[in-house]
Amino acid sequence: MELNKNNLKKIIFIVFFAILFNWILKNYGIFFNIISSIISTIFPFILGACIAFILNILMVFFERKLFKDKIVKGKKIENNSKLKRPISMILSILSIILLLALVIGLVIPELIEVISQLIMEIPKLWDWIQENAKEVLDKYPTILDAIEQTDISIDDVNNRISSIVVSVGGNILNTSASIVSAIFGGIFNFIISIIFSIYILLQKEKLKLQSKKIVLAYLPEEKAERFLYIAKKANTTFVSFITGQFVEAIILGSLCCIGMLILRIPYAVTIGVLVGFTALIPVVGAFIGIVIGSILILSDTPRKVIVFIIFVLILQQFEGNIIYPKVVGNSVGLPAIWVLFAITVGGATGGIIGILLSVPIFSIIYTLLKEDVSIKLENKKI
Repeated sequence: MELNKNNLKKIIFIVFFAILFNWILKNYGIFFNIISSIISTIFPFILGACIAFILNILMVFFERKLFKDKIVKGKKIENNSKLKRPISMILSILSIILLLALVIGLVIPELIEVISQLIMEIPKLWDWIQENAKEVLDKYPTILDAIEQTDISIDDVNNRISSIVVSVGGNILNTSASIVSAIFGGIFNFIISIIFSIYILLQKEKLKLQSKKIVLAYLPEEKAERFLYIAKKANTTFVSFITGQFVEAIILGSLCCIGMLILRIPYAVTIGVLVGFTALIPVVGAFIGIVIGSILILSDTPRKVIVFIIFVLILQQFEGNIIYPKVVGNSVGLPAIWVLFAITVGGATGGIIGILLSVPIFSIIYTLLKEDVSIKLENKKI
């Protein structure tokens, strides 16, 4: 191999990579701690970028509907009103806030009332337990004899209870301090994320242009064009995926509400909204809806709880195997069979995050592979 400038760069890169890889293998604990620290530091900015991406979908919608382009002499002229971006952004944020307020306003008051009623029933439940315990002891006196014969010292019990209380009390104080610290840290990070997302939305055209210039500057022209094409395709796919997720959640919540009304299960509207909203949360969303819904129904018609759980489980199966692949698959251009495959593989390899990202990622791969196959077949004239 000729030792020219390009080959020398390749050799230096390979040597550097080999040294770095060897260091990581020997100090993987330190390496992962460094990566973890970096991720925790930049997490508010990653979250801000995700929030900006979701808000941008709504913002673009409001910009198109409220600030339509003008047609002058047969030519389309973009509406560049100074109020276009701030008004659309404010409406987007208000839309998210109103959605959260709707869910919280419907579910939380009902849940608080139900829990209060259940707490008030505890004394009656305790009386019932005592009465039944007395009947059992009267009926089976051998149980009482066995309890009396056990060698248990009241002083030992009191000492043990005291030590447990002191230990638990100390743990509660430490845990409470950690929880308070985590809450304040989470609030601070969330505020930073919101501010960062607003900056992104206000300057998204400028950031897009700067990113494009960086790609064109550091990559060969052909690779740069390919990279920009894939980035554009990924953006379109993720926007379609999020839109499809919301449509699917609305369909699921509506079906849940209608089914509960037919089965005469109480709190149909409240639980329907809750199930639809929690459908946006992969895997655990369904269980959150079932648990909270069961608590609400338990206070009104306990015998309907089992009916509700069976109904929602059947509905979840119907949604997961028919509605989701059809609605979300169509929105991202991925056939239903590959949506199921993507969810299965994503869940097995990446858990909740894998399930959430598997469909749009598989859709991008599917589209690029489909285009590449078409080009190769066309070149071969098949």
